Amino acid sequence: MISLARRIGLLGIFVGMSMGCVHQLPAHPTQEALSAPLVFGQIQVWQEKPSGRIFLPELASLEFITKDGQRRYRVDIEAVSSYFFLSLDPGQYQVTRVFIQEGGFRSSAEVPLVFEVPDQGIVYLGAWRFQIDSPNFTRELEVTISSEQVKAVMELNVRYPSLSPNFVVSSLAEPSLLRSRLYEITPYPRFRWFQRHNPT
Repeated sequence: MISLARRIGLLGIFVGMSMGCVHQLPAHPTQEALSAPLVFGQIQVWQEKPSGRIFLPELASLEFITKDGQRRYRVDIEAVSSYFFLSLDPGQYQVTRVFIQEGGFRSSAEVPLVFEVPDQGIVYLGAWRFQIDSPNFTRELEVTISSEQVKAVMELNVRYPSLSPNFVVSSLAEPSLLRSRLYEITPYPRFRWFQRHNPT
């Protein structure tokens, strides 16, 4: 028999591990997987100046947490421009990090965007534009939030025809403008001279 102290210890470890787990969410769930409430928006990655790299930058994924820090989520986007649709429990959420991919190059930035999920309905979070500098030592990412709701609702109707556009409300993520440092992280391309430091 397992002693009471050992059971409590194992329970504590399990709770700690479950709080630290990242819940993977699909960016485009199936019609059957939808549950109310639903939030949706659009991302677009833009680089004004040429980078000299073969591949255009795309948003690989984004991570966010509940405001109380109890649950963490990750959504893989893997696109230069794409809509995302998320079924989430009601509450306040904050984006923590975004990951940019350029072929074998990968970078990360802290992007503290805040949004709220109501008790019911469909919420439009806005068009999220990620404009990045060309590669340099102090590379930055600028995020702007704008409203393109008419186009977004049309996309919603095409992808999920059973949902009524009459229940869509706009609640844009905040702040509407922010800048953040973009840090290059491993993995680098598989060439010896790209391995500048040990993976973290």
